[in-house]
Amino acid sequence: MMISASHNDAREAPVFSQSINCSPMREQRGYPIEIWRMVGMQTAFEILGGKGRLASALGITVRSLNYKLNAERGVSNLDLTLAASTLETRGKKMLDHARKLRDGIEPQAKCMGTAE
Repeated sequence: MMISASHNDAREAPVFSQSINCSPMREQRGYPIEIWRMVGMQTAFEILGGKGRLASALGITVRSLNYKLNAERGVSNLDLTLAASTLETRGKKMLDHARKLRDGIEPQAKCMGTAE
């Protein structure tokens, strides 16, 4: 029989601040797999017009993007930030183009006598 000189608390399993499925070693931790992250990425590629465009914005292949969408890999905060930035850029381009289209309508309306 082996007798330990350590206190009972020292023999208990250590408690880590990470959740159960995360390793205490940073190199072994995976990215979060959460539904809202995957749905957000799905919506982003639909708005951008395809998986290829979102994958290109993230600097990954379409195959890697599919892994993220299928919860085989997690979606990192960087992935979300890059997708949001790409959507903002696309949105700005859309708003600028819409403004140009409206500016093109105004002179024509003046020629037709509908403007004051």
